[in-house]
Amino acid sequence: MRGFHSHAGLRSWHNSMGGALIAALLLVAISSIMGATILFATSTDLQISGNFRRAMTTFYAAEAGIAETVVRLGGSSLSTSGYLGDPSPILQANWSAYVLSSDWKPQNDPEYSGVFTNYFPLSGNLTNTAVLPNSVQTVLPYWTKIRHKTEHDAERAGHTPLTPHYQDGDGVTATHSINHPGNLVFYGFSSESGLIPTAFTSANPTPYSPVEIIISQGQVEGATSMIQVEVARPSGPPLLAPVYAKSQVIFAGGTVAVQGFDDCGLLAGGRPPVQLGPAGALAGMATFTGNPSTPQVGTASLDLVKALDSLKGSAQVISGDLIGVNLGAPGHPAIVYAEPLAGGFSSRFAVQNLNGYGMLLVKGNLSVSAPFHWEGLIIVTGQMTFDGGIGSSVIQGALLADQVQILNGEVKMTLDTCPIAASLRVLPVATLSWQQLL
Repeated sequence: MRGFHSHAGLRSWHNSMGGALIAALLLVAISSIMGATILFATSTDLQISGNFRRAMTTFYAAEAGIAETVVRLGGSSLSTSGYLGDPSPILQANWSAYVLSSDWKPQNDPEYSGVFTNYFPLSGNLTNTAVLPNSVQTVLPYWTKIRHKTEHDAERAGHTPLTPHYQDGDGVTATHSINHPGNLVFYGFSSESGLIPTAFTSANPTPYSPVEIIISQGQVEGATSMIQVEVARPSGPPLLAPVYAKSQVIFAGGTVAVQGFDDCGLLAGGRPPVQLGPAGALAGMATFTGNPSTPQVGTASLDLVKALDSLKGSAQVISGDLIGVNLGAPGHPAIVYAEPLAGGFSSRFAVQNLNGYGMLLVKGNLSVSAPFHWEGLIIVTGQMTFDGGIGSSVIQGALLADQVQILNGEVKMTLDTCPIAASLRVLPVATLSWQQLL
């Protein structure tokens, strides 16, 4: 009986050992599965993290390309180092330019076409066609392409007569192609009564600049991001007349002549000599020409502070009166901003013996003594007073003020959009639309 019990005990011991072995094997298997799962999850997380890092790096590289191109569009070839805008005096529908931070080949751009100019602008050579890195930095790998927006571009984005993306002012509704892209799409005021800037085409010349399309691609470790933005230069305020006064115009003395026909010819048909706000009033007499030939009271009350603020971002800030100075020149307009400062000059900013070209922006009142000659745009949020001096005061462009008062002296004001357009073209661009393509 003892032997029998010993044999049974041995078998029971073997059974228990077998069970333990099976349990151990199961535990090992489970541990292996868990380890493999954790390893796989960790590997996946690392891969996701790496992909995210590469995606963000390429995205920021593409954004850096946009930022550089936007900066290099501001100013002019005379004022901005690295400027890369269209060098042609007559804007080209097929103009395009690249910014490269590293080596690049045409096949890197899926929409590369020999139809375009494909410039690689260098300092002093905006029409260079040799493929050379021309970026201001080489750390971030990107390339960008810029071109004027055309009707063909708008149609590719979905423009039709039934779903318009712009105001079609050229009267042509047929579709276009890359070889026949149609007119440029401009940003500004499409009609003489327009008060809100918009994208438009025109069969006639215009003082406004075209919408620019910028495509930027960043590429890191095989990952790619591509961004497209549309930008445009500020349109400035609507040019309703050579003289716009929100509240009143007073011709108290002197000899005054105001011409509403555009010397530049960009505003077909001309404008009235004086446009007043809805509650505006005019006193006194002057010599007027224009279309119509007499001052008009309009329905538009322009926000002069808003107009000034939209233009002053890149302006030279003036902290005192201007006497006996020259500002700007054709091809290199000056953007000047003056505002009364605490402890500084009084609320009336004074100029005398001034010759200028560009934009004169005054937040407050402006007093002018002859001789005075300005070609371009003047915006005064308060009162502009002509109080004589020696010689004449001439504005060749447009004047917008809350009040205009001419006390004495010889004053001549003529509508001229050429210096205004030249001034608008050197302003920094603003973004109209943004989209990530890749």
